[in-house]
Amino acid sequence: MQNKQNTIYTIIGHKGFGKTTLTEILTLMNNKPAIMVDPCGQFISEHKRRKIFHSFGEFRAWIYNRKNLNIFYEGKLELVVREPNDEEFDEICLISRKIGKHTLVVDEADLYAPPSITKNKPFYKLVNMGRHSEVDIITTSRRPARISRDITSQTDVVFFARVLEPNDKDYIKKYIGEQHIKTAETLKKYSFLMIDQEREPHLIKVSKKSAELIS
Repeated sequence: MQNKQNTIYTIIGHKGFGKTTLTEILTLMNNKPAIMVDPCGQFISEHKRRKIFHSFGEFRAWIYNRKNLNIFYEGKLELVVREPNDEEFDEICLISRKIGKHTLVVDEADLYAPPSITKNKPFYKLVNMGRHSEVDIITTSRRPARISRDITSQTDVVFFARVLEPNDKDYIKKYIGEQHIKTAETLKKYSFLMIDQEREPHLIKVSKKSAELIS
């Protein structure tokens, strides 16, 4: 029997460097329906695939409707949940693990998964066991030190925007080597240093329309 797998993407970078744009492109390219946790109202554009919920209760009622769930998968919809609190986020993770076969996007993941996250939290379990439900995960954060090591340790692909803080540079040094720090600290807006599953570095440039692998 073939093992079910998932992919975890982590995007690290300061506000204004293109994290949201990259996240939207990755979500689209992943070719799955998605649940998008949006605490700061970043995912604002509306298109035929995207449905925005301004309350968790509205999302919960929608996703538990069997007809809507079929539409979710068939249309590969993006369900954006605005400003869920901690308890609501926990339930989103439980729902995500239960229904499976989609992408879970968590913007500003440090708000929900700080280094102090415990093993009984649904997101911790999803990060470590999501492969059984075929749930891919995309997280964004401004600083690597602000998110749980359980996320970064399970991550398959990491994207760094321009790094500004010494601790962030030290993280890159430990992750892929000191020789890549200069590249990371001189990245332009909408450019990223991508580390793939083989720990190979690449430069990625994104726009609203496309992501281009430039090296």
